[in-house]
Amino acid sequence: MKPTFWRAMCLLLPVGHAAWAEDAAIPVPAPIKDGHYRMVWHDEFSGKAGTPADAGRWVPWAPGKRRDAFNAEDAVRQDGQGHLVITIRRAGNRIETGGVSTLGKFTATHGYFECRCRMQSQPGSWSAFWVTSDRIGQTDKEGKPVGAAKAGAEIDVMEYLVHQPGLIHHTIHWDGYGKHHKSEHTGFKMPAVAEGFHTFAVRWDEKGYVFFTDGKESGRLKKPPVSDHPEHVILSCEVGEWGGDIAKAALPDAFTADWVRVWQTPEQEQADRARTAAEKADNERIAGRKTPEQGPRRPNP
Repeated sequence: MKPTFWRAMCLLLPVGHAAWAEDAAIPVPAPIKDGHYRMVWHDEFSGKAGTPADAGRWVPWAPGKRRDAFNAEDAVRQDGQGHLVITIRRAGNRIETGGVSTLGKFTATHGYFECRCRMQSQPGSWSAFWVTSDRIGQTDKEGKPVGAAKAGAEIDVMEYLVHQPGLIHHTIHWDGYGKHHKSEHTGFKMPAVAEGFHTFAVRWDEKGYVFFTDGKESGRLKKPPVSDHPEHVILSCEVGEWGGDIAKAALPDAFTADWVRVWQTPEQEQADRARTAAEKADNERIAGRKTPEQGPRRPNP
């Protein structure tokens, strides 16, 4: 449940104070309440009905043809009631769906990532809340994967398929999606998952990956190597063979997100700041190198 009372009170405060008060009203999740975590990023999807996700936080994910559907930007819209809705629909001879990503807007390395959402109801698609890197599968000069520690991993916090009722998938993928691909999976049975909203989370740190459903541990994976690379958040609903037969679906259907929140410890925040500063300095150093083709750099006008 969102802090609606505090949200109403925040309307009476100046903008900066209102944002602080709303953030302060969001309680620390039970699985990390004793870990000194602080919320570092979130979206409560409080935009007007029919508007896209906040462009300061999200970008469209994989627009265009994707598997057996077409990712359409206007298939992802806020409903004016505090939700982001990803619609699966028929549009002429094609199926349309969509997703959003924080790539280029927000990344974090380690933390507690959580989403409250409601599942789609028809077969043929799978909804997902995941955290991933833009460098998965990066290889060295010999063509060998550099590993998850350097290149990151795909952390599927939650995937749900209607034709597998009551089953939540938690999966880690690393070393790309080709011949070197590796993965580990655990499933969690939850008969009531198709009813109403539920919260899914992962605690990702140097010890591994621990998953939570509605505040209770629902799986842990220690075999996959731990990603030490910045990763971004994705909300999506895909159509393909794994999801079942979309021809049997009564469309439109929808996957609905209530909110997404990211929490970190002070140590994780500090490490991220240091990492960001180092990457910025490295990029500036590379950009400042002189080459015969470039000649001397010109000062900014």
